[in-house]
Amino acid sequence: MCLPVFYYGKETGGAKMANGRVRVTKEFVWDCAHMLAEHEGSCKNLHGHTYRMEVTVERNDEEPQVLAGGPASGMVVDFSELSSIVKHVIVAPIDHSFVYWTNTPSMAEIALRALLEEHDMKIYPFPYRPTAENMCKWFWEEIQDNLPWTLKLVRIRIWETPTSYAEVNL
Repeated sequence: MCLPVFYYGKETGGAKMANGRVRVTKEFVWDCAHMLAEHEGSCKNLHGHTYRMEVTVERNDEEPQVLAGGPASGMVVDFSELSSIVKHVIVAPIDHSFVYWTNTPSMAEIALRALLEEHDMKIYPFPYRPTAENMCKWFWEEIQDNLPWTLKLVRIRIWETPTSYAEVNL
């Protein structure tokens, strides 16, 4: 049995359509190293994570909730389009890099950055202390600025470990 596709509150083919907002989420994974200057625990040391990020978007209020007609008919956005944007803006630059706090007070972090640069290693300059919370906030701006005007970012969730995440949402 085929279930009806639900669009924004209209009836189609005798089936009542749902009224809720339609959102889609895409997941991304990358590895990187960082250190948290002035942290009182072990995170002050150089260490790495396999980060997992969920990016959720919906169509802007002025737009139909899903596209009508064409190859993306029935979609909020083609997942490959969202993937391309996030990979270009976030994942490719940060994957397998050392995330360096550009305003760090740590002489060790400054020396490590210089050493890595000297050996042509990948560095991702970050304007804030590189916590999962600050990454969420920064990545929100970076992703939203690169989305087409028809899309609105509604949530970013960054998993730093399998049991711990930070989240920013509308």
